[in-house]
Amino acid sequence: MYKILLVEDAPAASSSINNLLSGFCQLHITSSANIALHLSSLNIYNLVMIDINLHPEGSAINTANTIKNMSSYNSFPIVGFTLLKIVENKEYLLSRGYTHLIVEPFNARNFAQYIKFILSSHLDTNRHEFIPVGKTPVPKMIFYNGK
Repeated sequence: MYKILLVEDAPAASSSINNLLSGFCQLHITSSANIALHLSSLNIYNLVMIDINLHPEGSAINTANTIKNMSSYNSFPIVGFTLLKIVENKEYLLSRGYTHLIVEPFNARNFAQYIKFILSSHLDTNRHEFIPVGKTPVPKMIFYNGK
């Protein structure tokens, strides 16, 4: 079973994501960037999911970048997600620790499929994906890091 860390400060969103992913993973949930860093140092997660709008401002990017720079996570996916429909700074986010982005609109089935897809393909550490969720059942690869 996969082990996933979810960093989300909206309890309703955390609960929904927990329900979506509970069938195939063990989910650890926190609303705090500091606790996420502590948990990441104590555990090895197959995937870390961080709400890109985590408050206070900037803590999501700092958390993603710090976790990505931990030696045990340099080849593991760090997924940024948001319920906002427009992410203007996706290239910036992908250069700051996130390996994948999932943005609204998405439905429950697609969201779980995308997480499974990312987990199954995490060995390709040079690939960054921007996943416009909701219209296509398979993620479309748009961004690449490296060659």
